[in-house]
Amino acid sequence: MADTIRQSVLDGDQLHKIIVLLCHAGGDEPVRGRTKMQKLVFMLSQIYGRDEEMGFEPDMYGPYSEIVDEEVRHLEGLGILSSRGNRIGITAAGIKVAEALAEQEPEMFKVVARYKTMFNDMTTNEVLAYVYAMYPDMAKKSLVSKKIKSRMDMYVMSMLRKRKITSGRASMLLGKSRESIIKQCARDGMPVLEADDP
Repeated sequence: MADTIRQSVLDGDQLHKIIVLLCHAGGDEPVRGRTKMQKLVFMLSQIYGRDEEMGFEPDMYGPYSEIVDEEVRHLEGLGILSSRGNRIGITAAGIKVAEALAEQEPEMFKVVARYKTMFNDMTTNEVLAYVYAMYPDMAKKSLVSKKIKSRMDMYVMSMLRKRKITSGRASMLLGKSRESIIKQCARDGMPVLEADDP
């Protein structure tokens, strides 16, 4: 039975793999919330050109896919994932499957791990600010869009302070010049990150 489940994940579609690898990345740290799971999978679907196939649509908190929720529940039913409170983690049996999957898909695992590292310890509002700025069409039905947009400077500067984004990405998210972002960082005594963003 365990071998059959393992093989079904290894042979599964891209969504299957992304979810399992998200829960495995970062030392098997759980994804901190269903909203973050949705947004992480959405952003990864943009990289792999699969957002329509994964069923993402604008919803109350930005991009949402019922397919992603169903897939998470399916993987929980198989004993690969488990939910504790609002956290979605990988089980001991799931770790073995995820390790084989990471070996099979090393490039995908590297990209997934990079996104999880960047977003998992952001606040939900910071994640929403990032997604809404990058994909404004996905914010059109959001219940919190106005609130997020009114505090966009605060959220983006917090991401910059946490070294989650570069000054170039902050500039893009806020629609300001990179020089003005660097000046603001200097005024606030913040270091400026220049490495590439995901």
